Amino acid sequence: MEYGTLIKQAFQLLQESLRKLEEVEYAIKLLEEELKEYRTLVDKESYIPKEKFIKQRVRRLIERMKYAVDELLMGVGIKISIVGNIPDSDRHSIVNYIATYIDRHIRPSDTLFMLEDDKLGIIFTVKEREHFEVIVRRLESMLLNLKAQTYSTRNILLNYKITFFEIEPTMTVEEVFEKLKT
Repeated sequence: MEYGTLIKQAFQLLQESLRKLEEVEYAIKLLEEELKEYRTLVDKESYIPKEKFIKQRVRRLIERMKYAVDELLMGVGIKISIVGNIPDSDRHSIVNYIATYIDRHIRPSDTLFMLEDDKLGIIFTVKEREHFEVIVRRLESMLLNLKAQTYSTRNILLNYKITFFEIEPTMTVEEVFEKLKT
């Protein structure tokens, strides 16, 4: 073979490799954008969905409540404050632990999500208001138990504030989330 032919083949292979490299770079860029979007939807440590991810589900539940006469839709907001000399990463880990603990103890049909770094929201469907009161008391006892555990094992004071309300069929998703955050 002549050197000219070999050089031409090498040049063609180089051009093809560069095209493939551009495709790979484009795929990596798309993956990076998807990952950024995913991080806005789900907490990466606990895999608990965030507010943005849940809004559509809540919108559908509110819409369904307009036609369902035998169910109530209830919202619970839990603000967690941690008092102690601990780094922010540990604070986040403790909030994630509390969120996953609660998530393991609620019904599969109930929806737990992160509102902010220190706030959780839960949407419940119940048949009667009395059932919801039982659920709230159970949540309070779980949080009291966690408060005692964190103080005895890590010398960290865990405080919480629970707000709860009935979600009316006339409410918008934004109104629901605003109430959950207060």
